[in-house]
Amino acid sequence: MKKQNAIKTALIISGVLTAVICGVMNFYFIPVIESSTDGIRMFDMNSFGYSYETAKTFVSLLSADGMDTYLHKQLPLDFFYPVAYSVFFSLAIIKLRGKKLLIMFPLMMAVCDYTENILTEIMLRTDFSENIAHAASVMTVCKSALVYITFIITITLAVLLAVRAKQNRAKDENPARL
Repeated sequence: MKKQNAIKTALIISGVLTAVICGVMNFYFIPVIESSTDGIRMFDMNSFGYSYETAKTFVSLLSADGMDTYLHKQLPLDFFYPVAYSVFFSLAIIKLRGKKLLIMFPLMMAVCDYTENILTEIMLRTDFSENIAHAASVMTVCKSALVYITFIITITLAVLLAVRAKQNRAKDENPARL
């Protein structure tokens, strides 16, 4: 029982932390960063990737305030975010009675996110190469795909658990019906 309570507590804390970090990034830092880029989305927001030319243009258009926010606020916070969401989704999968092997998806998502963040910092701080931009773009696409897979797994497990619970209630209420 203590283990279940610990998992539930960690799930709630990591879920709240994930939501808070996501809210701060999406409602404050990202708008500040993107305000000077002529509609070019920041690297993390390009689910289907981006080209070297787009990356170069984005960096060249970024205002001093946008660059400062990206390097000194967004990226540092985005280094905590993968821990929060990977713990949250891994615990959610376990709590929803998913196979433990399924937690590899949120964990791989975090690895892709960290790699993307490191490459993003390189692109913001240096005169980066086409290879760096391509690798960062690939990590963005991989992370995005893993986000969708993780959401689908979590939602599917929640639906399956709800259906099983409903079937068990129906069986308990009317055992002769079966």
